[in-house]
Amino acid sequence: MFEEIIFMVGFAVFSIIISYVLLKFAPNPLDKFIRVLAALGIIIHELCHGLMCLLTNTRIRSMKLLVRSEEGSKFGLRYGGRVELKDYEKLTFLQALLIGFAPIYISFWLFFFLWQQLKNPGLDVGIFYIYLFVMMSLVLSAAPSFADVLAVFGAFHFDWRYSLYQISLLFLSVTTVWLVIAYYKIQVFHEIVTYVSIFVGYYGFKTGFKGLKGIYLHYLRKRRGLFVSRKTKTKSLTRGRITPVKTRDEAQW
Repeated sequence: MFEEIIFMVGFAVFSIIISYVLLKFAPNPLDKFIRVLAALGIIIHELCHGLMCLLTNTRIRSMKLLVRSEEGSKFGLRYGGRVELKDYEKLTFLQALLIGFAPIYISFWLFFFLWQQLKNPGLDVGIFYIYLFVMMSLVLSAAPSFADVLAVFGAFHFDWRYSLYQISLLFLSVTTVWLVIAYYKIQVFHEIVTYVSIFVGYYGFKTGFKGLKGIYLHYLRKRRGLFVSRKTKTKSLTRGRITPVKTRDEAQW
Protein backbone atom coordinates (compact mmCIF):
# COMPACT_ATOMS: atom_id res chain seq x y z
CA MET A 1 0.00 0.00 0.00
CA PHE A 2 2.73 2.45 0.93
CA GLU A 3 5.61 0.88 -1.00
CA GLU A 4 6.24 4.11 -2.90
CA ILE A 5 7.30 5.84 0.36
CA ILE A 6 10.46 3.71 0.32
CA PHE A 7 11.12 4.87 -3.23
CA MET A 8 10.51 8.49 -2.18
CA VAL A 9 13.14 8.19 0.54
CA GLY A 10 15.56 6.68 -1.96
CA PHE A 11 14.74 9.45 -4.42
CA ALA A 12 15.50 12.08 -1.74
CA VAL A 13 18.81 10.41 -0.80
CA PHE A 14 19.78 10.16 -4.46
CA SER A 15 18.87 13.83 -4.92
CA ILE A 16 21.14 14.89 -2.04
CA ILE A 17 24.08 12.80 -3.25
CA ILE A 18 23.86 13.69 -6.93
CA SER A 19 23.35 17.39 -6.16
CA TYR A 20 26.44 17.49 -3.96
CA VAL A 21 28.61 15.59 -6.45
CA LEU A 22 27.56 17.53 -9.56
CA LEU A 23 27.53 20.99 -8.00
CA LYS A 24 30.82 20.45 -6.20
CA PHE A 25 32.92 18.51 -8.66
CA ALA A 26 31.47 19.04 -12.16
CA PRO A 27 34.26 20.31 -14.44
CA ASN A 28 34.07 23.44 -16.55
CA PRO A 29 31.97 24.06 -18.72
CA LEU A 30 29.64 21.29 -17.46
CA ASP A 31 29.30 23.08 -14.11
CA LYS A 32 27.58 26.04 -15.79
CA PHE A 33 24.95 23.75 -17.29
CA ILE A 34 24.44 22.07 -13.90
CA ARG A 35 23.91 25.45 -12.23
CA VAL A 36 21.26 26.36 -14.82
CA LEU A 37 19.53 23.06 -14.02
CA ALA A 38 19.82 23.85 -10.30
CA ALA A 39 18.23 27.28 -10.83
CA LEU A 40 15.19 25.71 -12.49
CA GLY A 41 15.09 23.10 -9.71
CA ILE A 42 15.05 25.82 -7.03
CA ILE A 43 12.09 27.50 -8.73
CA ILE A 44 10.21 24.17 -8.85
CA HIS A 45 11.13 23.53 -5.19
CA GLU A 46 9.63 26.83 -4.03
CA LEU A 47 6.55 26.41 -6.24
CA CYS A 48 5.93 23.05 -4.52
CA HIS A 49 6.00 24.82 -1.13
CA GLY A 50 3.64 27.49 -2.45
CA LEU A 51 1.19 24.96 -3.92
CA MET A 52 1.01 23.05 -0.64
CA CYS A 53 0.44 26.32 1.24
CA LEU A 54 -2.62 26.89 -0.93
CA LEU A 55 -3.86 23.32 -0.43
CA THR A 56 -3.46 23.55 3.37
CA ASN A 57 -4.98 27.06 3.59
CA THR A 58 -1.70 28.56 4.84
CA ARG A 59 -1.26 32.27 4.23
CA ILE A 60 1.87 33.31 2.34
CA ARG A 61 3.51 36.64 3.16
CA SER A 62 6.00 36.59 0.31
CA MET A 63 7.52 34.18 -2.19
CA LYS A 64 10.87 34.56 -3.90
CA LEU A 65 11.48 31.85 -6.47
CA LEU A 66 15.08 32.79 -7.17
CA VAL A 67 17.11 35.37 -5.27
CA ARG A 68 20.84 35.99 -5.13
CA SER A 69 22.59 35.18 -1.86
CA GLU A 70 25.95 36.65 -0.90
CA GLU A 71 26.65 33.90 1.62
CA GLY A 72 26.25 31.02 -0.81
CA SER A 73 25.35 27.44 0.03
CA LYS A 74 27.41 24.39 0.84
CA PHE A 75 27.00 23.39 -2.81
CA GLY A 76 28.59 26.63 -3.94
CA LEU A 77 25.39 28.21 -5.29
CA ARG A 78 24.99 31.95 -5.04
CA TYR A 79 21.21 31.94 -5.32
CA GLY A 80 18.24 30.35 -3.64
CA GLY A 81 14.51 30.73 -2.99
CA ARG A 82 12.28 31.31 -0.02
CA VAL A 83 8.64 31.32 1.02
CA GLU A 84 7.67 33.38 4.06
CA LEU A 85 4.41 32.66 5.89
CA LYS A 86 1.99 34.87 7.78
CA ASP A 87 1.04 33.86 11.33
CA TYR A 88 3.85 31.31 11.45
CA GLU A 89 3.21 30.65 15.15
CA LYS A 90 -0.27 29.32 14.26
CA LEU A 91 1.13 26.73 11.86
CA THR A 92 0.20 23.21 12.95
CA PHE A 93 2.56 20.26 12.81
CA LEU A 94 0.58 18.61 10.01
CA GLN A 95 0.62 21.78 7.91
CA ALA A 96 4.37 22.15 8.45
CA LEU A 97 4.95 18.50 7.55
CA LEU A 98 2.99 18.78 4.30
CA ILE A 99 4.53 22.12 3.30
CA GLY A 100 8.09 21.25 4.32
CA PHE A 101 8.19 17.94 2.45
CA ALA A 102 6.04 19.02 -0.50
CA PRO A 103 9.04 19.23 -2.90
CA ILE A 104 10.00 15.58 -2.43
CA TYR A 105 6.61 13.97 -3.03
CA ILE A 106 5.47 16.40 -5.74
CA SER A 107 8.83 16.12 -7.52
CA PHE A 108 8.72 12.33 -7.14
CA TRP A 109 5.37 11.97 -8.89
CA LEU A 110 6.21 14.59 -11.51
CA PHE A 111 9.54 12.90 -12.29
CA PHE A 112 7.96 9.49 -12.93
CA PHE A 113 5.06 11.03 -14.83
CA LEU A 114 7.56 12.62 -17.22
CA TRP A 115 9.50 9.34 -17.30
CA GLN A 116 6.39 7.61 -18.63
CA GLN A 117 5.97 10.32 -21.26
CA LEU A 118 9.53 9.76 -22.52
CA LYS A 119 8.59 6.17 -23.38
CA ASN A 120 6.01 7.41 -25.88
CA PRO A 121 7.47 6.67 -29.35
CA GLY A 122 5.43 9.46 -30.92
CA LEU A 123 6.82 12.17 -28.61
CA ASP A 124 8.28 15.18 -30.39
CA VAL A 125 12.07 15.47 -30.14
CA GLY A 126 11.90 19.01 -28.74
CA ILE A 127 9.38 18.01 -26.07
CA PHE A 128 11.56 14.99 -25.25
CA TYR A 129 14.54 17.20 -24.38
CA ILE A 130 12.36 19.66 -22.44
CA TYR A 131 11.01 16.79 -20.32
CA LEU A 132 14.54 15.45 -19.83
CA PHE A 133 15.77 18.91 -18.78
CA VAL A 134 12.95 19.26 -16.23
CA MET A 135 13.57 15.75 -14.87
CA MET A 136 17.25 16.50 -14.26
CA SER A 137 16.34 19.74 -12.48
CA LEU A 138 13.85 17.83 -10.30
CA VAL A 139 16.59 15.44 -9.22
CA LEU A 140 18.78 18.36 -8.18
CA SER A 141 16.05 20.03 -6.10
CA ALA A 142 13.76 17.29 -4.75
CA ALA A 143 15.32 16.79 -1.31
CA PRO A 144 14.01 18.98 1.56
CA SER A 145 16.45 21.63 2.72
CA PHE A 146 17.72 21.92 6.28
CA ALA A 147 15.39 24.91 6.79
CA ASP A 148 12.42 22.76 5.68
CA VAL A 149 13.19 20.04 8.23
CA LEU A 150 13.89 22.60 10.96
CA ALA A 151 10.53 24.28 10.36
CA VAL A 152 8.70 20.96 10.82
CA PHE A 153 10.38 20.32 14.17
CA GLY A 154 9.71 23.93 15.17
CA ALA A 155 5.99 23.55 14.45
CA PHE A 156 5.91 20.38 16.56
CA HIS A 157 7.41 22.17 19.57
CA PHE A 158 5.11 25.21 19.29
CA ASP A 159 2.30 23.07 20.69
CA TRP A 160 3.51 19.53 21.22
CA ARG A 161 0.23 18.34 22.76
CA TYR A 162 -1.78 19.31 19.71
CA SER A 163 0.98 17.90 17.48
CA LEU A 164 0.70 14.52 19.23
CA TYR A 165 -3.07 14.73 18.84
CA GLN A 166 -2.66 15.25 15.09
CA ILE A 167 -0.21 12.34 14.87
CA SER A 168 -2.70 10.11 16.72
CA LEU A 169 -5.52 11.06 14.34
CA LEU A 170 -3.25 10.44 11.36
CA PHE A 171 -2.27 7.03 12.74
CA LEU A 172 -5.94 6.10 13.22
CA SER A 173 -6.78 7.21 9.70
CA VAL A 174 -3.85 5.37 8.08
CA THR A 175 -4.64 2.18 10.01
CA THR A 176 -8.33 2.35 9.10
CA VAL A 177 -7.67 2.92 5.39
CA TRP A 178 -5.09 0.13 5.33
CA LEU A 179 -7.46 -2.34 7.04
CA VAL A 180 -10.36 -1.47 4.72
CA ILE A 181 -8.24 -1.84 1.58
CA ALA A 182 -6.68 -5.09 2.80
CA TYR A 183 -9.93 -6.65 4.07
CA TYR A 184 -12.05 -5.83 1.03
CA LYS A 185 -9.09 -6.27 -1.37
CA ILE A 186 -9.77 -2.94 -3.04
CA GLN A 187 -7.74 -2.24 -6.16
CA VAL A 188 -6.76 1.45 -6.11
CA PHE A 189 -5.96 2.73 -9.59
CA HIS A 190 -3.50 5.32 -8.24
CA GLU A 191 -1.79 5.88 -4.88
CA ILE A 192 -3.11 9.45 -4.71
CA VAL A 193 -6.59 7.98 -4.04
CA THR A 194 -5.18 6.27 -0.95
CA TYR A 195 -3.74 9.53 0.37
CA VAL A 196 -6.99 11.40 -0.26
CA SER A 197 -8.82 8.64 1.63
CA ILE A 198 -6.40 9.03 4.54
CA PHE A 199 -7.07 12.75 4.85
CA VAL A 200 -10.81 12.24 4.53
CA GLY A 201 -10.51 9.72 7.37
CA TYR A 202 -8.35 12.16 9.36
CA TYR A 203 -10.97 14.90 9.25
CA GLY A 204 -13.70 12.33 9.87
CA PHE A 205 -12.03 11.22 13.11
CA LYS A 206 -11.32 14.83 14.08
CA THR A 207 -14.96 15.86 13.55
CA GLY A 208 -16.17 12.74 15.34
CA PHE A 209 -14.06 13.39 18.43
CA LYS A 210 -15.24 17.01 18.52
CA GLY A 211 -18.83 15.78 18.37
CA LEU A 212 -18.25 13.28 21.17
CA LYS A 213 -16.69 16.00 23.29
CA GLY A 214 -19.69 18.27 22.69
CA ILE A 215 -22.12 15.49 23.64
CA TYR A 216 -20.12 14.71 26.79
CA LEU A 217 -20.07 18.36 27.92
CA HIS A 218 -23.78 18.74 27.17
CA TYR A 219 -24.52 15.59 29.19
CA LEU A 220 -22.58 16.92 32.20
CA ARG A 221 -24.39 20.26 32.11
CA LYS A 222 -27.78 18.62 31.85
CA ARG A 223 -27.20 15.75 34.28
CA ARG A 224 -25.37 17.57 37.05
CA GLY A 225 -26.58 21.09 36.47
CA LEU A 226 -23.01 22.30 36.42
CA PHE A 227 -21.40 24.75 34.10
CA VAL A 228 -18.53 22.92 32.51
CA SER A 229 -16.15 25.16 30.73
CA ARG A 230 -14.78 24.06 27.38
CA LYS A 231 -11.36 24.79 28.79
CA THR A 232 -11.33 21.93 31.27
CA LYS A 233 -8.53 20.99 33.58
CA THR A 234 -7.63 18.13 31.27
CA LYS A 235 -6.64 20.77 28.70
CA SER A 236 -8.68 20.89 25.54
CA LEU A 237 -6.99 19.63 22.41
CA THR A 238 -7.04 22.95 20.62
CA ARG A 239 -4.30 25.16 19.32
CA GLY A 240 -2.65 27.18 22.07
CA ARG A 241 -1.50 30.73 21.71
CA ILE A 242 2.18 29.96 22.12
CA THR A 243 4.66 32.52 20.89
CA PRO A 244 7.72 30.80 19.42
CA VAL A 245 11.25 31.99 19.86
CA LYS A 246 11.90 34.06 16.79
CA THR A 247 14.82 33.08 14.63
CA ARG A 248 16.14 34.38 11.36
CA ASP A 249 14.53 31.57 9.37
CA GLU A 250 11.34 31.16 11.39
CA ALA A 251 9.04 31.69 8.38
CA GLN A 252 11.35 30.61 5.61
CA TRP A 253 11.10 27.43 3.56
